[in-house]
Amino acid sequence: MIMSSWNPTVYVLELAIRKAMDAFNTSASSDSVTAEELSEDAVKANIQSSVLQEQAKVEQELSIARRILIAEEVEIEEFYDTSGNGGLGIKKEVESGLTVGAHGSGRKITKRVIKFKGFSSQAQEILAQSNPSRTTDESQS
Repeated sequence: MIMSSWNPTVYVLELAIRKAMDAFNTSASSDSVTAEELSEDAVKANIQSSVLQEQAKVEQELSIARRILIAEEVEIEEFYDTSGNGGLGIKKEVESGLTVGAHGSGRKITKRVIKFKGFSSQAQEILAQSNPSRTTDESQS
């Protein structure tokens, strides 16, 4: 997979999913494996994938929070609205017989923009102390 910027969380997540899929494929190709064992392996792989995805989301939020702490200027614009409803009904009438109906609707609005500019003066001081040659490069971004 080609990525424009390397993200360690995404890398670990992809690696874990690949290993889970490899383990599942290995057990699936074995002749002595029953359908029940394959089903259990698939459930385990699915659970592991879900847990890793949630961990990646948490790690992403922590990374954003850390960057907010050291940024000179932060612009955040978020919209979230996920809603839906539905219904199912059965109606029996003497003259028309049995009527079955279903309805549903959904709505999803998602937008998330987070922009960081520069580093706070405190962060620049820490950078200057740790690596004097990087200070000028980092403060200009």
